[in-house]
Amino acid sequence: MSTINSASSSSYASSSYVSGLTDLDTAELVQDAYDAKMEVADNVEAEIDEVELEIAAFEDLQTLLEALEDAAEDLTAATELDSSRDDVWVGKSAYLSSSDANTDASDVVGVLVDDTAETGTYTLEITQLATAHKLGGDTTTDSTTAMSLTGTISLVAGDDYEAVDIEITADMSLDDIADAINDQKSTTGVSASVLQISDDEFMLVLSAVDTGQEITFDSDGADTAMAQSLGLLAADGSYANELVEADQAIFSIDGVEVTRSSNTVDDVIDGVTLYLYAEEEGTEITLEIEEDASSAYSAIEAFVDAYNELRSFVITNQAYEAGEGADEDAVLFGDSLLSSVSSTVYDALSFTSDSDTYASLASIGITLDDSNYLVIDSEVLEEALVSDFDAVADLFSYSGSTDSDDLLVSEADGSYTGTFTVDIVTDADGNITSASVNGDDSLFTINGNKLVGVEGGAYEGVTLFFGGDSSQSVEVSITSGLAYDLTNSLDKYTNSSDGLIANRLERLEEQVDDLEEEVEDITADAEEYAAKLTERYSAIEAELYQLQLLREQLDALWGDDD
Repeated sequence: MSTINSASSSSYASSSYVSGLTDLDTAELVQDAYDAKMEVADNVEAEIDEVELEIAAFEDLQTLLEALEDAAEDLTAATELDSSRDDVWVGKSAYLSSSDANTDASDVVGVLVDDTAETGTYTLEITQLATAHKLGGDTTTDSTTAMSLTGTISLVAGDDYEAVDIEITADMSLDDIADAINDQKSTTGVSASVLQISDDEFMLVLSAVDTGQEITFDSDGADTAMAQSLGLLAADGSYANELVEADQAIFSIDGVEVTRSSNTVDDVIDGVTLYLYAEEEGTEITLEIEEDASSAYSAIEAFVDAYNELRSFVITNQAYEAGEGADEDAVLFGDSLLSSVSSTVYDALSFTSDSDTYASLASIGITLDDSNYLVIDSEVLEEALVSDFDAVADLFSYSGSTDSDDLLVSEADGSYTGTFTVDIVTDADGNITSASVNGDDSLFTINGNKLVGVEGGAYEGVTLFFGGDSSQSVEVSITSGLAYDLTNSLDKYTNSSDGLIANRLERLEEQVDDLEEEVEDITADAEEYAAKLTERYSAIEAELYQLQLLREQLDALWGDDD
């Protein structure tokens, strides 16, 4: 908040001087004249302070409206295919429960869902976890002494990797051999380590990088011979010391057995990644995938909070007491722009849709109190989100629907709202040959399976996707929502380039610049006037001084006689 800096608080004359001839304090006379001029500047400075308070208030209003606009946008879903959306209304949540009261479901399986997952319930049972294949070699007395082995070893684990010939030389120790194998693990899918069993027992251990993949050695005799020399293979080519078998993950979903090589499974349920943690045969884990009502509730709550912050600002700036006038803090009292903002927001909050379930804020438990603050009945809102999530979404969002599973509203930019019937004609191969509304086939262009509203036409901004293979007439409904309408309405105020608040701020700042220039002009004029007065008084003093000298000379010549 700005403070008033009085222009006349500065002193023009640095010190007082009282003439011995006239008994006049000329410095005080000059200061009084300067102050009289600067009283006008003081009034202008006070006006600047008032304008700057108004600027600060409009900046606060802009911030509050942008916060409300952002909160509304979070509740506004784009009318496009769900797979390309990213909003609160397509979010999904997963819930796990166990058939065994003594087993925590989250200890058995973890789950991650994305927005493309379908809601539903699944039953899981984990019989076997995938394990990484491990082989042990012969033990040696230390791991740093040269092994005196010469040749190559070629190994690989899994189809995603390639076998590589690894050279073994006579001067290489067990540690060196492990290092050589690890240098190629990104290619072979096999890592190596040296296990110290006791003070004088060391073993080379090979591990498959991926679970469920078996380590194999090249069938070339030399390669097999080196694996045998290291104690990894027996003479017949079998594993000499298999520490851990390469098991597959085995689990069932709704009674259907599934086998995978990894404990991370993302290709069984669309949009769902399963993390298998423990084998619990006989224990059923129930996975429920639901709409993310919690995030939607939080977004609605944030919207209400943003509105209430704005409402508090409006109340402050409309404060008035009979006989006293507007409150000191009511900087924008009576301002037409603030009144326009208030009306726009209140009109948006009174939005009513055609829904049979949730057609207004009040229907989902959000009402205005006596001071026009929004209040949430949490039980009613939670029930609405749980019982008909899509209907609540439609209340806030711009949405599109059709009466045919073959036609989807894949995109709509808000240019059109309403209901129309599109007549789609296909040829024998199912290709679209025409699309018309009320007999007019010029309103949509055909692009493969897409019907795109013609620019400048009634359905500009609307894109329909047709997945059928025969001619049909489909009713299309595109409706706006409370949050969508509010966002569009607020843009004319909040737009940073040509919004009403931005324009008002620009004019107020120009007004401040003009007033500051006026203060500078008044100050310059006052200083010039004071300088002239000082010069004039100095000239008078000089003349009086000369007269005084002349009088003293005459007195010296003629004496004191009159």
